[in-house]
Amino acid sequence: MLNPAGYQARLKDAMYPTLGIVGVLACWHFAIVVFAVPEYVLPTPLQTATHFFGSIGKLVPHALVTIYETLAGLLLAIAFSTVLAALIVWFRPVERLTMPVVVLLQTTPKIAVAPLFLIWFGMGFMPKIVISFWLAYFPILISMITGLRDVQPEMVELSRSMSASKLSTFLKVRLPNSLPHFFSGLKLAGIVALLGAVLGEYFGADKGLGYLIMWANGSYDVKLLFSIVIALVLIGRAIYFAIVLIERFAISWHVSTREGGELFHA
Repeated sequence: MLNPAGYQARLKDAMYPTLGIVGVLACWHFAIVVFAVPEYVLPTPLQTATHFFGSIGKLVPHALVTIYETLAGLLLAIAFSTVLAALIVWFRPVERLTMPVVVLLQTTPKIAVAPLFLIWFGMGFMPKIVISFWLAYFPILISMITGLRDVQPEMVELSRSMSASKLSTFLKVRLPNSLPHFFSGLKLAGIVALLGAVLGEYFGADKGLGYLIMWANGSYDVKLLFSIVIALVLIGRAIYFAIVLIERFAISWHVSTREGGELFHA
């Protein structure tokens, strides 16, 4: 367990973002009052929060659709990137063959190509999952490649001196070494996967938070738009927090998971 000093340090650290959020909300509120901004243009924080809680019944079904598309795209990105990164590091010709294509796909404007996925795959879940996967795979892939290669030469030489095979060295040295890098890429991938799902819904859907954004925008419902933004922020924060928890348990031995000088599970 963490000692009281650790809890006090964490509480002190939490005060800074809390004060920052309170300051932003206060500036938001007083700017509306001072400049007499109409409610239909910019509601106050209290009006926004009230509308958000009152709209939960409408938001939840659409949020569940977006979460499903996000997680499906993210899981596909993890599987694809992990396998491809291993092949790239293991076989040099694979890198020469695939990396130009990977970079080309990553630099392709997603907004321009997204409507094509709707034509090819229809209006169901598939195009949103594909777009979510497309945005999420690159940070995971690059992080995994970096982690698999960023191994101390001494560790590789030691494993060879103990007659370890290339496969054994890969599984017991390179793969564990890549996990901190993998989770760093996964944190970014989780957020962009959510953006990809919303982007796909925005271009064509009959459910999901992206569809709800388009509907609220057409209705000039500013309060609903703010409520959707809050829902997306909460979903993104939940995804990030879940990845952090998994990271702390999966690589509790790594320095990046230490808090206040102690291991997470200590």
